[in-house]
Amino acid sequence: MLLGEVNQAITRADDEGSLLQEVCDLVVQYTSSALAWIGRPDAQGDFQVLAVAGETGYLNDIKISSRADIPEGQGSTGMAWRQQRAIYDADFSQNAKTLWRERVAPFGFHGSSVLPIRRNGVLWAVCTVYAKGDAMATDTDVRGIMEEMAKDISFGLDHLDAVHRERATQAFNEALLNNLAAGISIVRFPDQVIERVNARMLEIYGASSVEDLMELFAGKSCLDHESSGMATLAQEVLAQGYGALKDLAIKRKDGQIVYVDVSGQRLLTDPKHPVIVWTSMEVTERHHLMGELSRQSLSDLLTGLPNRRALDMEMDRAIAHATRNESLLALCMLDLDNFKPVNDTYGHDAGDQVLRIVAQRLPQSLRKTDFIARVGGDEFVVLVEDLDHLDPLEAILDTIGTSISAPITLEDGQVVSVGLSMGVAIYPFAEGDNPDALLRLADQALYESKANKASRESSWVLFGEEARKIQRTMAQRLLDTGDLEIWYQPILDSRTRKVVGVEALSRLRDAEGKIWSPAEFLPQLQDADLFVLSKKVLDQALTDLPILEAQGWSLWVSVNVDPSSISESSTLWLREMVASGKADPSRITLEILEGSDFLEQPAALKYLLELRALGVRLALDDVGSAYSSLLRLKDLPVDEIKLDQGFIRTLEQHPQDLHFVESIQALAVGMGVDLVVEGVETDDILDAVTIMGANFLQGYAIAKPMPLSQLQAFLDPAPSHQRQQPASLLGLYATQLVNHGALKKTICYNPRLVDCTTLANATICPIHADMHRLGIPDDDPLYRLHAEYHQAIAVMNTLLLSSPINGDWRVVEQAEKAFEAMILDAFQRSKAVEER
Repeated sequence: MLLGEVNQAITRADDEGSLLQEVCDLVVQYTSSALAWIGRPDAQGDFQVLAVAGETGYLNDIKISSRADIPEGQGSTGMAWRQQRAIYDADFSQNAKTLWRERVAPFGFHGSSVLPIRRNGVLWAVCTVYAKGDAMATDTDVRGIMEEMAKDISFGLDHLDAVHRERATQAFNEALLNNLAAGISIVRFPDQVIERVNARMLEIYGASSVEDLMELFAGKSCLDHESSGMATLAQEVLAQGYGALKDLAIKRKDGQIVYVDVSGQRLLTDPKHPVIVWTSMEVTERHHLMGELSRQSLSDLLTGLPNRRALDMEMDRAIAHATRNESLLALCMLDLDNFKPVNDTYGHDAGDQVLRIVAQRLPQSLRKTDFIARVGGDEFVVLVEDLDHLDPLEAILDTIGTSISAPITLEDGQVVSVGLSMGVAIYPFAEGDNPDALLRLADQALYESKANKASRESSWVLFGEEARKIQRTMAQRLLDTGDLEIWYQPILDSRTRKVVGVEALSRLRDAEGKIWSPAEFLPQLQDADLFVLSKKVLDQALTDLPILEAQGWSLWVSVNVDPSSISESSTLWLREMVASGKADPSRITLEILEGSDFLEQPAALKYLLELRALGVRLALDDVGSAYSSLLRLKDLPVDEIKLDQGFIRTLEQHPQDLHFVESIQALAVGMGVDLVVEGVETDDILDAVTIMGANFLQGYAIAKPMPLSQLQAFLDPAPSHQRQQPASLLGLYATQLVNHGALKKTICYNPRLVDCTTLANATICPIHADMHRLGIPDDDPLYRLHAEYHQAIAVMNTLLLSSPINGDWRVVEQAEKAFEAMILDAFQRSKAVEER
């Protein structure tokens, strides 16, 4: 009976105090006990009573200790604590060491039983029971019941701890939902009942209640020309599983017009009552992000152009871009002729005026995607990307020469003229694959150009021109004779950890068996050749997809299409391919270079809409360039953006770039398009970008490009990419970035949503467990810095509770940066050990 009642008390208990008190009451009620109490020693060893029932007067002004060196610690309670076992004293009168023999006489206590109570496996308290008979202390059955009761109490305390942890976790998750940058609502159909909504959703729509939001979703708050937009979108989501609207004009309740991007995802619930998760993102947030991304330059103070440091950064990206896209990159070094006489004759102010005018003329001679930097006194560097062959480059260089050579009128009315010498190095045909080597070769060509000013035919000299002419003919011949091979690189869905698609990549094989990479043969092809190449690659991919489908692999394929190949003709042959029925057009993605001139042409939007009408998906490639126009993304009918791998493959050297990955991911979510992250070359990078929320991943860490036969072997059996995260120190760093961002938003929004005591305890933070799982020893400084970070942010939370205007986060940021820096230091040290 006693054990059953105790177990029921455990199921009812909500806190330890009520549980312990009810246990004491039950012991007195269902046994012959006259007194039952539960206590634990304080810092001095004196037992403090946590719960008591029965003849409580016995405990008045009494001192019971756990110490063995004083008389008050010689009793059964102290012995049970020290020995961590049950102690039974059947007869006080027979125990000469009992200090309280005379004290128990008025109460008639005959003996006692003391039972240890453990919590999470560690001795936590004792339960002392006094009886007026000796049955409890001598009867083995009674002893067994009492000891089983002590175990049940321990279980009950552990259960309470688990319940409290679960509640803290639920509160934390609720806080995260209510502090996301995106508005979230969950709506049940067909009755359109809102089951859940976060605060951000109400804020975006200017709604003060769920009822206001329901009116909006019913179309009552949309502008007249978009009143049916939400209703139509809901039907699309219910039918297809997903749908989105961009730049939806909403009239808030206060009359203000705002623009939002809305997307909906159907959940697999009751088919009769489907549920849609709506996500809303303010367009102004996206515009702000785009503006920030396009202002990443370092400028020359005199001309406003990017300087040498900015050039170094851009060249790393441009070389990676050219390598991945198998295109040509031209590095042009410019030096003004006759500039020194201008300085000597008219003064340095006049020379500065000339440099500023040259800096204004150069962009007018180039494409919007080209890059210009001033690297010295009268020296400039121009990067020309995405060249298929050299003909367009010659026209660009001639235009630059003509523009700079035109007379220049100074502020005082004087007219001066300067000439121009240029040296050009082409990647990948120059004898170097890094920025310093390209600059050196361009400088050599510049020297040759200046040395032959009197006899040269043009103002520029091209490095290594004769060698390229020979190779170019070979590439065309290989393409004509059908020596084209299509290789595939798998694309991983980080959410399902399964391969969901492939990118089709072209290779040429010569008579000696050498495989030519696109970086080698693309520069040698003319526009007509590139058109043929695009057709062949897509045709082979559409032939291979059904083969994979028949073997159980339903994949989508991504194909690079040169912008110069997009025209009425390309729309026609693509329509014929789709009509052939080789593959579902929705599983075809055409990738178009983001930095190409094609996207600036008025006809571009028309061609893209025609292609999309065929049912294919469109992707914008190489998004993320520091000098690209991201603002045009909102005007293009794209379904996917691909992040330039130059930002990803260097993450181990520049982990802070994970902030940029997070920004691009937010941009993709805000636009309602898919993001594919390329350049995932190592397991550490794979771990980090997955944690940052990137959904589709491509790179050597998943698989290298391979022929169809190898792809089939790779997929059978399906490769497993399952692993617990974070799995690396770089992943741990990414986890800290994500967690800190979410936690700061939660505290800033409402500090009452976070329990300060829980927040201050770093040991219950998942990152603490992650560090142990990653094998970081207990004495590593990371644990101390992690604890200091939690202490700092807990103090910040407490300050905001008492004074909401106190928003100085410098102490928290200092602790955060120290912890993150130590993680990165540990990561770099681990990589150094691996390289030995």
